[in-house]
Amino acid sequence: MTFPPVLIIIVAVALIFKIYMNKSSKNYDPDREFFERERQADLTPRKSIEDLPYIIVNPDELPLTLPIERPEAVERQETIRNMADKKVLNFTGRSNTDLKLEYGAPNIGFLMTCDMNYTRLVQSIAYLAEDYLNAGYEAEAKELLEYGISINTDVKKNYMLLASLYAKSGELSRITGLLEKAGSLRSLSKNGIIRSLQEYV
Repeated sequence: MTFPPVLIIIVAVALIFKIYMNKSSKNYDPDREFFERERQADLTPRKSIEDLPYIIVNPDELPLTLPIERPEAVERQETIRNMADKKVLNFTGRSNTDLKLEYGAPNIGFLMTCDMNYTRLVQSIAYLAEDYLNAGYEAEAKELLEYGISINTDVKKNYMLLASLYAKSGELSRITGLLEKAGSLRSLSKNGIIRSLQEYV
């Protein structure tokens, strides 16, 4: 039995393609690529970090003096106040390797501290707002939550509590704004936040 020339050509091309792909996959080593990138990052010299978008926390502009009994809430108020004296930067979605490549390996310790300050800040904001809501301070909770959104928090609780307040007051267009904000996040929380917000619209 003889095979049509076209079929023979198709089979030959498929075999060549398979051989090529096998060779390509053998040559690609993700671990090697990762370690080479990390090596380059460790060799990156110090760069200026003076003009980075530091977040300035002004405690006088936030509702942080409300009398509240829960010790955890008082501690959160103090944490947010203390951020006025610290350097705060949002590096959500960026690895230490990314930071070293962009700003230099010698700066990584300082940048990690700034990022940890940011994480503590946005978490304290969301949970303090929840404390306020439970204590009946709805307006102050809303003010805190909106501040969290303004500094690009990726804490899901911040979005959901604020969306609930907007829904309660009939401000549905503002929930759309929250969706847009969430869509711009560089965070693993992004999709979960979006899915939950979509339940309100």
